[in-house]
Amino acid sequence: MKKVIGFLVVLFFLPFFVYISTLAAEDGEALFKSKCGSCHKAGGEGPLFSPVKYASSQWERFFAKNKHERKKDISGIVSAGEADAIAKYLSNHAADSDLPIAAGLK
Repeated sequence: MKKVIGFLVVLFFLPFFVYISTLAAEDGEALFKSKCGSCHKAGGEGPLFSPVKYASSQWERFFAKNKHERKKDISGIVSAGEADAIAKYLSNHAADSDLPIAAGLK
């Protein structure tokens, strides 16, 4: 009986976890614009860029190796979850993706 109840609880909450992960992926664009845009804009500290600047594998390596830390530590600006959402957005819209986005930050 406990196994059945546990299964039903998991089955009940599964759509919520899927929905939340979908929202996080969609928030990647908003986070990219708000968090990355604070520096990577015209006249900002960082250079302008768009998702198509690199291939998806390059974006994945950039975030996996935390290469941003070499230039400026952004851990106080971007949380780990936000960085994951931004990385997913950039990778999903990179130069070699099915949906490349060339529009960058202004």
